[in-house]
Amino acid sequence: MPRAIKNAYTKFKQAPLILRIVSYLLLIYGFYAIILGLIIPAVAQSQAPKQLSALLGRNVTIQKVSINPFLLRVRINGFDIKEQDVKDSFVNFDQLELQLSFWRSIVDLTPTVDHLYLVKPQVTVARLDTDADFNFSDIIKTINDNASNEPAAPEADKPTTSLPSFRAQDIKLVQGRFDFIDQPTGAHLQYQGLDLHLPRLDSQALTLVKPQINSANKTEQPTTLDNKANHFALDLMGLDKSKLKLKGQFQFQPFALQGDIALNNIKLSRFWPFAEKELPAQLTHGQVNFSTQFAVNQHNDSFRFSTNKGQFELLGLEFADKKTPKIKLPRLAINNISLSSESKIIDIESLKLQGLWVDAAMTKNGLDLQSLFTPTALNQPATSKTAASPTPENKAVNRDKTKANQTTPATTQSTAVHSKPWLVHLHQFDMQKTDINVKEQLVSNGVFWRVYPLSITTKDVLSDLSKPIDYNVDLSVNSWLRKAPDNTRGSLSSQGSIDLTKLDTQGVVVDGNIALSQLDLTQLQTYINPYLNVQLLRGKLSTKGKFHADSKGAASYAGNAQIASLLVRDRLEYQPLIQWSNMTINSLNFNQQTQRLNIGTINFTAPYSKVLIDKNRHTNIGSIVKPQPASKARATKKSAPSKPLSVKIQQIKFTQGSAFFADYSLPTSFSSGIESINGNIRNLSSTPGTKASVDIKGKINKYAPVTLKGELNPLIKQPYLDLDLMFKSVELTSVNPYSGTYAGYYIDKGQLSLDLQYKLEKNQLVGDNHLVIDQLKLGQKSDSDEATNLPLGLAIALLQDRNGVIDLGMQVSGDVNSPDFSVGGIVMTAFTNIITKAVTSPFSLLAGLAGSDEELNHIPYDAGQAQLNQEATDRLTTLGKALQDRPKLKLSIVGAVADADDSRALAEAKVQQLLLQDSGLDKLPADASASSIANNEDLTDSIEDVYDDLPNTSIGDEEDKVKLQIQQSSGKEEVDSKQLETALHISLYNQLIDAQTVTQDELGSLAVERSRAIKAYLVDEQKIDPARVFILDSKSQLKTDSQGAELTIDAE
Repeated sequence: MPRAIKNAYTKFKQAPLILRIVSYLLLIYGFYAIILGLIIPAVAQSQAPKQLSALLGRNVTIQKVSINPFLLRVRINGFDIKEQDVKDSFVNFDQLELQLSFWRSIVDLTPTVDHLYLVKPQVTVARLDTDADFNFSDIIKTINDNASNEPAAPEADKPTTSLPSFRAQDIKLVQGRFDFIDQPTGAHLQYQGLDLHLPRLDSQALTLVKPQINSANKTEQPTTLDNKANHFALDLMGLDKSKLKLKGQFQFQPFALQGDIALNNIKLSRFWPFAEKELPAQLTHGQVNFSTQFAVNQHNDSFRFSTNKGQFELLGLEFADKKTPKIKLPRLAINNISLSSESKIIDIESLKLQGLWVDAAMTKNGLDLQSLFTPTALNQPATSKTAASPTPENKAVNRDKTKANQTTPATTQSTAVHSKPWLVHLHQFDMQKTDINVKEQLVSNGVFWRVYPLSITTKDVLSDLSKPIDYNVDLSVNSWLRKAPDNTRGSLSSQGSIDLTKLDTQGVVVDGNIALSQLDLTQLQTYINPYLNVQLLRGKLSTKGKFHADSKGAASYAGNAQIASLLVRDRLEYQPLIQWSNMTINSLNFNQQTQRLNIGTINFTAPYSKVLIDKNRHTNIGSIVKPQPASKARATKKSAPSKPLSVKIQQIKFTQGSAFFADYSLPTSFSSGIESINGNIRNLSSTPGTKASVDIKGKINKYAPVTLKGELNPLIKQPYLDLDLMFKSVELTSVNPYSGTYAGYYIDKGQLSLDLQYKLEKNQLVGDNHLVIDQLKLGQKSDSDEATNLPLGLAIALLQDRNGVIDLGMQVSGDVNSPDFSVGGIVMTAFTNIITKAVTSPFSLLAGLAGSDEELNHIPYDAGQAQLNQEATDRLTTLGKALQDRPKLKLSIVGAVADADDSRALAEAKVQQLLLQDSGLDKLPADASASSIANNEDLTDSIEDVYDDLPNTSIGDEEDKVKLQIQQSSGKEEVDSKQLETALHISLYNQLIDAQTVTQDELGSLAVERSRAIKAYLVDEQKIDPARVFILDSKSQLKTDSQGAELTIDAE
């Protein structure tokens, strides 16, 4: 065998040189292929896991390592780094393949990678506890320990070099997966489908930014940009279908990066476990979408970045407490976001919120939402560790912090001087259809308040507050006691501007217009209850005007106000205490800073008030204000006196007012009222020396005139008045309960005229009163224990002249500072004395003779009728008996009408006659009215026919108006056709009535017919001699203040 080898070697040496060279090359290449293709992979597959395991302190495995020496391709399969428990995998991948491009590297003189593929890499990162320990912390510790055991190499100054040149034709990461497990919170984020692609990587390519030319090197040639190199694309998808897309282009030197990023369907509930233990609130739903264009580039020694066309969208956000949802936000969108680090401006086109819904509760502990969204760490008391003695480590840390704090001010000051602050510019804020629900339990036992819909929009908003913010607010409000309300009980709108540019001088300044419409005041009943014994049953507040306010305390308002349909009931007898049809305030001007209130006109339409005395002699106004605890009273007294408010009211006007008084403490209850109150108070002012003029008129029990004239000023420190109060022809029969109780007799006839002149100046009251009692006649005697024992007969005989008139003058005076002073007491004492003197005068009134207390001098009629009703026949029957008993008495009759009621009744009779003629019916239904006729199919066509004959009318236009009224009252768009038809015919019927003309002659004829009917009844039914009954002229001087007839008695 050695001989054969020797012979072969001899022949090889004798071979040609070229053959020997080729043989040597083949032998070297064979050794290269064996070493690189077989030996190195085997060694790497055997030793690399051991070395890596030792280096990392983890079990590392590699299934296979292969190298293709011909293609210069390295492939590693089944790489896996285990967790500490050796069961689970920390980092692994199926395959890593790297292939070098040998010839391209030679040709281009640049190291070039043909491709680099990483297939199905998987990384699992876990946070093990709250001390920032992760599942790779042990790897870092192992590496550091190994490094500390090696001798430190001397550090040499290395010259600054540029990034070496290298290229990669294709880099891919496919089907990757990343898991993050947060064990303290239980969160688990899983992302699969991780794909990364870099098709042409070149470390020297200039793709985005050209390098700056050094002025010292003039010979450097300008370069062009390579738009095809260094593109990248990254796709990532979570198990919940959330997606991340990132694509763009970059370069290494100078560094630059630009691209697009998009996040879609990011479920916030996946991230909520990180904050779940920090907030009591629970996030149940929420999704985020975000996209933007971005750019980052290196400029000198700093980096510049910018974004453009950014879009942020938050969908379906919902927070709840442990039981129910508390906040819902269907959509929040931030549109067209752009920012630049160079200009330091963040520009946002719009921020829009749609359908925000809030459910909150206000208790003595505050707003529940505040506690839901307050971090739990802020609510926890400090632990004992805070007060523990510092350890040496803590002392060292504190020393470092102290040094840092000592250097911070200078650094901060330098930064503040040279850095430009960021500016955020929001062009539009738009919040629509917001629904805020609050259960208020702070003051009440539980009132549900709802603000819906709430809309707030603004124009430009700058973070440096250099420009006022224009705003627009619209909202509707409602409240209910038992549940969240649905309907609207008031609305508010405001437009204006908020100026934050004057914080140093005026603070926050707000100027704008405000309109409050139809705010239902009954919603405030719960808040009135602790202070007032009243029931607010109706009332709607409206106001419209301009306002100004700032945070320094200045405030002003100019506008109009209105309270419509007010009704307040007392809690004594549960009867109306005060009410009105409408109250308007025109030209209202208030300035809080100057403490001035100027009002043009306060107009009361149909005001009404009622004073009651119950059986226990308590008044309904005496117990309106509830007594407050002594502590509150003392607190009120200690408050510092404020500057008095200057008040000026040009006019207070009363139209068709009324007042009522009732006394239920008497054996026979008493009641009386003043109606048709009209008049005004002019030039009322709190300025000393000014006087307001008073001119008010009314009627007691619908017929007795009462007037109040003079001057007053109740607003100055010592009130002033000079008033003349006159009552004319007041029927004394109305005070029978008082005369029967205190005089011992009931009054059957008599009229009182009273002129009270009072003057109050310097708290001294002086009164000059004039009383006239005409034709006083006493009735039956009462059994009252409180009746006087005075000889009333003698007193009346002395006071009454031969015409039956008592004429008295009465002087009164008093000191208003006296605790026993009462104007009513003074007048009532004098009046009672006069009545006491008069009640014993001989009686001759017909009611007394007939043993009845009815008002026989007035015969009532139904509106528009001249036929006697049952009440009228009963009165005439009683009157007839009295006349039969007193044959020398004569009776005079004058007919009268109530202008409004009788005119409408006559007009309706005319309309009904037209309907009969048009329909051809013999008669109308017995219960003919607007509603019954409108529902009668035989008459509805006739209503339309007659209405069409009216000039300038259109049934179609009227139908549209009626439909709109129904929609507004019901709050629904759809209107029932039957309901619309009925309402339309009622409206047409009423308009036909309004269109009829009733003349004074027709009213006069009605008054005459009423007089004749009374005489006919007395003559025919009661057998009274016609010569004793006279009909007065009722037509030439028509009385329009009574719906009936007035009777007078004369003696022969």
